[in-house]
Parts: sequence; C-alpha cells; structure tokens
Amino acid sequence: MTAPLPATKETVVLLHGLGRSRLSLCRLARRLRHAGFLTRNFPYAPTFHRFDTIVSELHDYIVDKVETPRYHLVGHSLGNVLIRARFRHGYPAELGRIVMLAPPNHPPKLAQKLKKTPPFCLWAGDSGQQLASAEFYESLPTPDVPFGVIAGNKGQRLVLDEPNDGVVTVESTRLDGMADHIVLPHTHTFLMNSRAVAEATIRFLRHGRFGGASGTASPPRTP
Repeated sequence: MTAPLPATKETVVLLHGLGRSRLSLCRLARRLRHAGFLTRNFPYAPTFHRFDTIVSELHDYIVDKVETPRYHLVGHSLGNVLIRARFRHGYPAELGRIVMLAPPNHPPKLAQKLKKTPPFCLWAGDSGQQLASAEFYESLPTPDVPFGVIAGNKGQRLVLDEPNDGVVTVESTRLDGMADHIVLPHTHTFLMNSRAVAEATIRFLRHGRFGGASGTASPPRTP
C-alpha cells in the first residue's frame, strides 16, 4: 500500500451507488484512511428521495462534515452522477480532485431497457429515471476540477454486447475532459472493494494520474 500522507490531512467524501449503502464503501474508506486521508461517507437513499433533493443535501453534508481545508470526492456508479449534477450549483471552496468508479457518464443501456418496469421504478426511484434520460445527460455538467475514471470489464454478454462491468459499458464511463482513465478486471458491484482500485484512487488523489495501476490503461478521449 502507498505510504501515508504527511501530517497535513485532506478529506475524501465517498458516495455509494444505486441500490447500495455506505457499507459498500467501508473497505475503500479504510484503505484511504490507512493512506492518511480522513473520510466521510455521504448517506443518501435514492429509493425514497428525489434526485435534486439528494444533490442539495450533498452540499450541506460537505459544509457540515468536512473540517480540513482541502477535500476530494470519490463516487461509485450513481454517486458520480450526483457529483456531476452538483456542479450546476457549485461546491464549497477547496474541492481538489474526483475519482469516478464505474460511472455511467452516458445513459446506461441497462437503465434505458428497464426504466418502465415496475420493479426498477420502485427500487431506483426518481434517480433511476434520470439515469435513463438522454435529455438529463445533455444537461449534466462536466467537473471543472481534475477527475479520473476507473472502469471495470468483468461483465456479461447477455444484455451488453461490448466490454462492460455487468451494468455499464467501458465506453460509457468515458467523459471528455478526464485527466486519466483505466480499465481493471472487476465487476460493477464489487469494483470498489479491489485493492488495486484503492491504490489507483490514492495515486490519483495525490498526483492527478493513475500511473502504475494494474490493468489496461487508456488515454483520455472524447466518447
């Protein structure tokens, strides 16, 4: 594991994905703390709260919980959509870098296929409908701070016919303006538990690049 940070600490705010809870990011949070970061794990429930309400609460959570001068964001899946949406209104000062884990940076084909099914509507709530909307994505801001993307490619061919992590395609994780992009052999659901993912995340938060991570590195480019 990467050596700890100096005494001056920074905070990482973690955002879990759809259908998960803060517990899904506990292992990653522990590895970040071992590397010297403070961590805060943003609680939200897309099944019960509207997307815009959650976006507003993210700002308030950062103001209330982050006590260091500088902080970073690490999101998994839907967490990254929330991160991007918050840029419409701005973040508290001193936001540093962002790491996106398995982000649906373009409308996920799976969400589009399921959007009208009652189980998906009930489970995913208003946030799930946003994920399936091309119009929503057209209005979604790109972060104006350095951000990197980690995608998984240990997916399935039943519904998705190109490299994917089981939920989102590798290609749909890309976003114009990203500082770095890597692909690692993990599934969407458990990518955040990987030690290699944690180490790549730490490198990006410190240096703005994933350099040295195992897997397939890919240069930034427009989808």
